[in-house]
Order: sequence, then structure tokens, then C-alpha cells
Amino acid sequence: MSLVFDHLRKQYGSNVAIDDVSAVFEPGLIHGIIGPNGAGKSTLINMTAGSYTVSSGSITLDGRRINGLKKYQIANSGIARTYQNIRLFDQMTVIENLEVCFYPVDGGKTWKEVLVPGYARKRSAERQRLCLDKLEFFELQALKDAESSSLPYGRQRMLEIARALVRDPRVLLLDEPAAGLNHHETAELTERLAALRSPERIMIIVEHDMDLMMTLCDRIIVMHHGKLLFQGTPAEVQASAEVQLAYLGTANDIDDIKAAAADRRAKLGLRAHQRPV
Repeated sequence: MSLVFDHLRKQYGSNVAIDDVSAVFEPGLIHGIIGPNGAGKSTLINMTAGSYTVSSGSITLDGRRINGLKKYQIANSGIARTYQNIRLFDQMTVIENLEVCFYPVDGGKTWKEVLVPGYARKRSAERQRLCLDKLEFFELQALKDAESSSLPYGRQRMLEIARALVRDPRVLLLDEPAAGLNHHETAELTERLAALRSPERIMIIVEHDMDLMMTLCDRIIVMHHGKLLFQGTPAEVQASAEVQLAYLGTANDIDDIKAAAADRRAKLGLRAHQRPV
């Protein structure tokens, strides 16, 4: 099983957001996608999940082309995702946020749950067990009956990942899962995600937290201006002159930034050690 990007392109009029990106994502590994703001990271996630259409190229899972399918068809093929901005069902309880994910499986059998009480009890218990397993993994089981909107922000992040996992997807897409988390919560998230590494699962993470990415990921893709700039192990990424240039600029760029800062300080009448307010 593998997820393959083949010469992907995403274009909005004359603006090219993704330009000829090809990559292979293998199961058993945690893959990272990094890059400056506007590099096209989240666009890749959105195209994979079916939220954005693909202008040209293809996305295949196990050799089957998935771009062009409807979003629910992509989800039913085994792809689940989270979002930069948390999207929970606020008025539902914690466990209901997970149970609703079984509607595509059980929705057509509502008649059976109504007419066959034994089946209804058995299936309801099975759904509860599957949901509680995921809640326990994220230490949310004690909050199962609380409204999701009442949870602290960090717990809501964990709940969204639990919901994405409840049907055991083959591909898990996480779009900035550490956004808004404090240091302790990020460390906990890193530990939980590492424990999700599985021979059967492809994990792809888009994230700005470089400590998390360099600690967690087995392979990293670096995006820059919509293009694939570099891919390799975390050590190879950190050693790449191309990546350093994209993130930090040249030595002349840095000197120019320092000179501009010194000039601004001079105009404000500040000493070197003072900060402007």
C-alpha cells in the first residue's frame, strides 16, 4: 500500500499554488510536510482529502486514482484528516463526536436497529467500545459525556485526532495538530502520535513546530513556493543548504535584515540593547 502524488498541480487562475509535485508515502512511516507560509503544504492535504480539486496530475492509493472522487468516497476509501482550525460538533458530547463517524456504515441499517432490538443493543455496544478505545488512548474517557465545546483547547485537539482515528483509517492526514498548544501539550501530542505509528498506516503531518517534526517524522518533504524543494530524513533536511536558504535566506539577506533593524533603531533613537515598543 502506498499513497502517491504524481506531478500534482493546483492552479487558481494565473496563480499556481502547487507546481509539479511528485512524492510517495509508504505505510509504517510518519511523513512530514514543512515549508514557509504559503508554500502549499495545506493545499496538498486538502487535495488528498478531496476538499480541493486537482488541476492536473493524480493522487493514487494502492494504485487506485482517488482525485476526482467525492469527499465521502475518499473518506470511505480509508483516508481521514484533521484541520488547522478545530472542527468538532460543539453541541455533541465527546463520545457522540466519535459515534457520528459510523453513520456511513450504519445509516442504511437504521431499520434493523429499530426492528431488531438484539441487533441494536449489540451494534450500539460495539460502537461504544470502539469509541472508548480511542478516547482511552488520548485519556479522554472520563470526559465522554461532556459537551465537546466545554473541553480545554488542548483536549479538543486530542478529540479531533481521536475522531479521525475511530474507523482505523489507512491514511491519517494531520494539518497543524500542534497549533495553539503549549509546550507541555505539544510534548504529549508528540508522544501520542509516535505511538500511532503502525505497519498498516500512512501518517502525513503538516506542521510549523520544527522540534515536533524533527523528533517525530521518519521522512520529511520541504515545500517552497508550491514546489517540492527537498525530501529526506530529518537529519538530511537539517543539513540541506537548499532548505537553510529557503528558511533563512543568504548571508547577504540576513545582513540586510540586521542593517534594516539597526536603521530603524537609529531613527527611533534606541540603543542596540533596547527594544522598540
